[in-house]
Amino acid sequence: MTLIDNLLTLYKVDRQVRSLRSRVESAEIYLKVQKRQMDVIAVEQTENEVQTKQHKANVANIETEVGSIDARIDLLREELKKAVNDKQYSALLAEVNTIKEHKKAFEDEELTELTALESLDNAAKDILERADEREKVIQVATKELKVRESEIAEQLAELETERSTAAAIIPEDTLDDFDALADDYEGEAMASIEIIDLKRKEYSCTSCSLRLPLDSITSMLGNKELVVKCVSCDRILYLEAEAREAIAPSD
Repeated sequence: MTLIDNLLTLYKVDRQVRSLRSRVESAEIYLKVQKRQMDVIAVEQTENEVQTKQHKANVANIETEVGSIDARIDLLREELKKAVNDKQYSALLAEVNTIKEHKKAFEDEELTELTALESLDNAAKDILERADEREKVIQVATKELKVRESEIAEQLAELETERSTAAAIIPEDTLDDFDALADDYEGEAMASIEIIDLKRKEYSCTSCSLRLPLDSITSMLGNKELVVKCVSCDRILYLEAEAREAIAPSD
C-alpha cells in the first residue's frame, strides 16, 4: 500500500475512535458544567452564611446597647423621683429624652438588620433548593457518563488497537502532521479532491471548496508516496478511486 493509502486507513479508523470518544467526552463536559454550577451555588451559600452571621452579630450588639440604654433610663427615672429642684429635674429629663433618641436610632438600625436577615433567610432557602436540584442533575449525569463509558469500552479498545497498528507504519514526521491536523479539525485531517471540470482540469478541495492548482493533482498522480496538502485549509489531499480513474487517462 502507498503512503496515502496507509494515511487513509489511519484517517478512517481515527475518525471512528474520535466519534466514540466524543460520546463520552460530551457526557464528561456536561457533568463538569453541572459541577461548576454547583461550585457557584456553594460560593453563594458560603457568602450568605457569612453575611447572616455578621448581621446576627450586629443584632446582638444592638440588643446589648438597647439593654444598657433601658437600664440607664430606669436609673434616671428613679433619680427623677428624687429630684430636689426644677433644675435637677429638667437636667435628668433632658438626659432621658436624649437617651431615648439614641435608643430609637438603635431600634431603627435593628429593624434594618432584621430586614436584611429575613432577605438572607429567603435567599438561603432558594440556594438550598437550587443545590438540591443541581445535585440530582449531577447524579443523573454521573450515571449517564458511566453508562456511556461502559457501552463503548470494548469497541473503543479494539479501535484504538487498530489505530495504533495503522499509525505504526506512517513515518513519524507525517504522523505528527496528521495528528496535529486531526486535533485542529476534529478528526477531519484529510480531504478528497472534487472534479469540477475534467476537460478544463479544474479541481477543488471538498473540505474548504477552494480551487486546487493543477500541479497538486499532477504531483499526486506522479508520486503516490507524496503528501500533498490543500493550500487553503492545509488538509492532506487524496483522490477517491473513481476520481483517480477519471483523471489519470486525461493527463
